[in-house]
Amino acid sequence: MKTVIDQLKKTLAGKWTGEGFAKFPTIDDTAYTEETEFKPDEYKDSIFFVQKTWYKNDTDKNGHTVFWDTGFILLREDQILLHSVQVGGRIEEYRLVSHSNNAFTFDSTAILVDPKATRSQRIITITDNAIHYELNMATHHAPEFQNHLKADLKRTV
Repeated sequence: MKTVIDQLKKTLAGKWTGEGFAKFPTIDDTAYTEETEFKPDEYKDSIFFVQKTWYKNDTDKNGHTVFWDTGFILLREDQILLHSVQVGGRIEEYRLVSHSNNAFTFDSTAILVDPKATRSQRIITITDNAIHYELNMATHHAPEFQNHLKADLKRTV
């Protein structure tokens, strides 16, 4: 797992921007713009990240923040974990369950302060200077994963 966290640190480092689309039975379909920055710790097996999304310019909510997400990815006891805290208090804990080439799948181990979602999954696929990102969620009423959002980001720094 040490080689996997090193690969993540190397390939994710920097700022990424792009656009995405969110949908889910409990929210209106939303097109958004995203900026995410990954900051690897050069002394520890961890990566800090900050993600900001806001409504696209062609919506009536132009420029208003959709949400903030901050957290970290780290190597602990031969597992790669992802912890996320979103505006509104939603807290997610994930474990890396699969990786091949530059595709990484994290499944939730705990979701706190969210009465709707029972579990979630984050999939990050890295190609050259691009990231394709998906968040899939399951609820009490729809126990199978449904796509909640997708984003395509390009490295800016």
